[in-house]
Amino acid sequence: MNLKIERTILLVGTDETLSYLLGRFVEQAGGELIVSPGIPSAQEIAGVNPNAIIFLSMQQLEAAQALMTEMEGIETPIIVCTAVTDQARAGELGADHCLIHPITYGSFQLALEVPSASNYI
Repeated sequence: MNLKIERTILLVGTDETLSYLLGRFVEQAGGELIVSPGIPSAQEIAGVNPNAIIFLSMQQLEAAQALMTEMEGIETPIIVCTAVTDQARAGELGADHCLIHPITYGSFQLALEVPSASNYI
């Protein structure tokens, strides 16, 4: 049986436990997960052409501010895994969605489905 991959998700960061969980979610959704332990370049992102970019922490998102500026015109949703208290800061840093800890499969799916920048999951 050949499964069609519907989404490519670029995961940025090095949290093994969270990477595993999100990898399982992507697999369950029929997608492909590509992990970048460091901040990727805009060229690397263009080569992957992800449907979404997920930062595993606010620290990773903060470290990627030069990249975020470079990607301002790109439609790829930026998602960050964070605590409830960091939602406003995540929006200021360019995140379109927040996956609030503890992350569930439902919140993961919703973050990928809802294109509006005003939705914080």
